[in-house]
Amino acid sequence: MTVEEVRHWLKRAYTIDKNLKALETLINQSREHAEGLSRNGQYNNTGKSGTRLNRTENAFIKLADIKHKYNKQEQELIKVTQEISDAIAKLNDDRLETILIYRYLFFHTEEQTAELMNYSVSTIRQQTKKAIEKLCNILNQ
Repeated sequence: MTVEEVRHWLKRAYTIDKNLKALETLINQSREHAEGLSRNGQYNNTGKSGTRLNRTENAFIKLADIKHKYNKQEQELIKVTQEISDAIAKLNDDRLETILIYRYLFFHTEEQTAELMNYSVSTIRQQTKKAIEKLCNILNQ
């Protein structure tokens, strides 16, 4: 793996986490929509048409599909996070490990990481580069 490929590999958890947050928003919207259709239709039992029932049923099916996708993504995040965590642990350097954990598992910015560790942003950049290069060598073995 090249350094750029390792950076991309490390960012997988961040990407999945963002997808999960988007799916969570979609779940909430779909739930509100399906429950709204259900509430509006429960007193409208005139027997004229099953269209409202079909729309409600379809909304709940869509909600279930989104929840299923969310659960799959959640499992993927757990797997990817474990892979990244295991790789970071192979650095055998507490400072480099901590920087990568803050950056790629807690999704902190360079500025946030610098503040948490009482370093300058430039030090975090340099140490991140050093850690990724070291990780690149480890992953290529």
